[in-house]
Amino acid sequence: MALELFARDGFHATTIPDIAEAADVAPRTVSTYFPSKEGIVFEEYETAIERFRRRLSQRADTERVLDVLRSWLHDEEQTQHGPTRGLVLRPDQDGDDFARLRETAIAADPDLWALQRRYLLPMVRLVAEGVAADLGVDPQSLQAQVAGESAVAVLLAVNARAARNGSAATAEFEVASEFLRAGLDTVRPRDAHRRRGEGAMSAAHRPPMEA
Repeated sequence: MALELFARDGFHATTIPDIAEAADVAPRTVSTYFPSKEGIVFEEYETAIERFRRRLSQRADTERVLDVLRSWLHDEEQTQHGPTRGLVLRPDQDGDDFARLRETAIAADPDLWALQRRYLLPMVRLVAEGVAADLGVDPQSLQAQVAGESAVAVLLAVNARAARNGSAATAEFEVASEFLRAGLDTVRPRDAHRRRGEGAMSAAHRPPMEA
C-alpha cells in the first residue's frame, strides 16, 4: 500500500498517517515496523549487500568478481521474500509483485531514485575492491572505481528493466553482464589471478601515508 502511495503522490508528500489510513491501521503500528519511510522501500538493501560482502570474501582464487556477482544475484532470487523483496521476478514467480511495485515507485519519484543510489554506495566499494584484487591495482584506481560504478549501474538497470518488461532481473543480468565482462577483459593482465594474492600481501605491508 505504501509503495502505491509513493508512486502516486510522491515520497515526501506521503506521510506515515497517510500510509496508516490506507492500510487501515494506526500510525504507531506503521512506525513500529518501519521507523522511517525509507525503511519501507529499502529495508532489504543492507542485508543483501552484507550477503554479497560475505560471498565475495569467500570466493576461490580463480573466481572473478562478475562470477560472484552473478552467483549472489541468483541466490538473492531465492533468499528475498515478501514485501521487502527488492529483486524483480517474473510475474508468475511473484504473485504479490512487491519488487515490481517498488521499482515503479522509485522510477516515478526523483527522491526515491536518488536514495536508491545512496543505499547502493557500499556495493560500489565492494565491487571496486574485488576488481582491484583481480587486477592487482589500488581500489582507488580508475579501473576499479569505474568497474564498481558500472556494476551497480547494471544492477539498477536490469531490475528497472525487468519491472517494466515483465521479466526477471536475473535473466536481464545475463545479457547485461557481457558488457561488464568485455570491459574488464580489456584491462585484465594475463597474470591477474596470481597478482590478486600479491596485491593483498603488498597492501597489508604498505607503509602508512604521511600526513
